[in-house]
Amino acid sequence: MTFTKRVFLIISLLTTLTIIFQVSHAANPPMSKSEITVNDTNNHSQIIIQKGNMMIVELLTNPGTGYSWQIIKNDPDKLKPLGDSVLKPLETEAPGADENQVFRFLAKNSGTTVLELHYLRPWERNIPPLKTYQINVQIR
Repeated sequence: MTFTKRVFLIISLLTTLTIIFQVSHAANPPMSKSEITVNDTNNHSQIIIQKGNMMIVELLTNPGTGYSWQIIKNDPDKLKPLGDSVLKPLETEAPGADENQVFRFLAKNSGTTVLELHYLRPWERNIPPLKTYQINVQIR
């Protein structure tokens, strides 16, 4: 194999590897540097989180009653929701037992935002929520 063919082969290989890396990096963004989990005990408090980190909100719910937590107030330019909420069973898996409804947010931009959630039945109109959850989030 000539020197020119070897150089061409090496350059082709490096180019291919670079393209593969860039495509896989774009498809799977890096995980956040850190995460903070808040729950019912943090209601009406202030949370400080670093830009680029993830905030996980876990609130008790009983889906069998029709009630669920709904995001009522949030600035998605600062605290970006990462998909829909999911249910996470507690230790006791008895039928009809409480579960955690889990929300994930990315601290996208510096600033302050209020995150407010209401515990309600989405189909019921003009009825106040059974519970409310509100935290002030400061992103640095």
